[in-house]
Parts: sequence; structure tokens; C-alpha cells
Amino acid sequence: MAVALITGCSSGFGEAMALAFADRGYRVVATMRRPEAAPDSLRNLAAARPDAIVLAALDVTDAAMRNAIIEQTLARFGQIDVLINNAGVGARGAFEDIPESQFRTMFETNLFGPLDLIRLALPHMRARGTGRIINVTSVAAFMKTPFMSAYCASKHALDAATAALNIETRSFGVRVVSVMPGPFKTALPQKSLDREASAPYAAAAAQFNTNFDGLEARAPDDISPVVAAALAAATDPEPQLRYPAGTEVVHILQPILQAVAPMEKIGLHLTGQA
Repeated sequence: MAVALITGCSSGFGEAMALAFADRGYRVVATMRRPEAAPDSLRNLAAARPDAIVLAALDVTDAAMRNAIIEQTLARFGQIDVLINNAGVGARGAFEDIPESQFRTMFETNLFGPLDLIRLALPHMRARGTGRIINVTSVAAFMKTPFMSAYCASKHALDAATAALNIETRSFGVRVVSVMPGPFKTALPQKSLDREASAPYAAAAAQFNTNFDGLEARAPDDISPVVAAALAAATDPEPQLRYPAGTEVVHILQPILQAVAPMEKIGLHLTGQA
């Protein structure tokens, strides 16, 4: 049976992906910072089917833990067929108000941690001549959104690295693709590393936050489109480079951004093929 290693499974997309891949017959290593606090859905499944799903500790910003989870997965199952880099963190705040340390935290979680997991898993996949690496980016990878510069930059960088890696690895039978969600109701806003805007940006930030909060409040609870995109990304014989899910909101965001400050058109293209 194929093996899927998935990060960020404590809630939201990661939890749903772990359940879906296990249901499809994968042996799943579902990782999170605190497995002892895993959601009931995963704990119950792990208790009922210990050979199908393993709950494991992983902070994607910790190099030793990244090495350990790859070694543990290979020792337990002997292979990694699918790596899903799902763990991530958000942030809002005016660029001028965000300290360098917070930018580094954002990039360690959303970019450097995932890239190192790829670096660790890739030799094994390349040697076997097969593998699928799926990076969960965001519609933010293509947005130029004020007060979200750190988040957009980190997701854009991950999307660019994904596209480049897919070219490098495809001759070895390994494909690197992205799942690109729009807004859904998940725990990401509650965990966001937000900064209060300083006086020069306060009025614009307040207007943006009010509008964006309203958008998030209307975001769908049903995250099945993201799960379906991840399954397709893992199983399509000739995968797309990007699998958008719930990105219709792009057309709603433009008026919000224009209300804050006049901007050029986004010019977003989401359906580029590999």
C-alpha cells in the first residue's frame, strides 16, 4: 500500500486529508506539533486501524524533527509515496510594522520547513523512480494583498519553488505540484500572527480588516474541494502543476482591495498545466 506523509494534521485541511487518504487505502503518517491533542477523528481512527494511520510529532520549523519524521516513516513503512506539505501560518499587518523576526517565522513555517522535508524525501523517491510531492499553497500566492505581505510572499515563494522543482524531478518519476485553496473556514485565522497597525496605516488597515473579516465569515465550511484537489494531485497520472480549490473568491477580493487603495488588476491565471 502507498504511504502518505502529511503535515499540519491537527485540524482543517490536514485532518481532512489524513482521513481521506486513509479511506483511500493509504498508510498515513499524520503529523502535528502535539499528537496528544490530536482531533478525535484521527485518534479514533489510529486506535481502530493502527496499521493504517500513525499520529506523529512534527514542528516543521525544527530541523531535527524534520529529519526524525522522514526516518521514522521509512523505518515503519519502508517508503514514502506522497509528501503533503500542508502546515502553515498566516499573518496580517502593515509591512512597516512587521519585525524581521516575524517574517522569518512566516518563511520558516511556510517555505523553508516544507523545502527541507522535500530535500529529505526526494532522494528516496528518486531512487524508487516514483513519488508525488504536494505543497499546499494558497490563492495568496498570486494575490498582491495589502496588510498580508509576509503571508503572500511566503506562499508565492513556495509556488515558484514548486514549479521549478517539478521540472527538475519529473525525469526521475517524481512530480511536485501544488494545491491552491481559496478562503475556507479553518483554524488558520485564529492562529494568525497578526500585528496591530501603527497610526499611519490604522485607517486603511481597519477598513481592510473589516472587509476581509466579512469575507472570512462567509467562507464555506465544506473543505471537501480542497481534499478532492489533494487526492487528484496525488493520483492523476499526468498531474496539473496547480490544483485550485475555492478560488472563486478572487473575483470578490478585487473590490475589497480597490476600496483600500487603487490597484492594478490582479491578472490571475490559476489553471496553468504542468
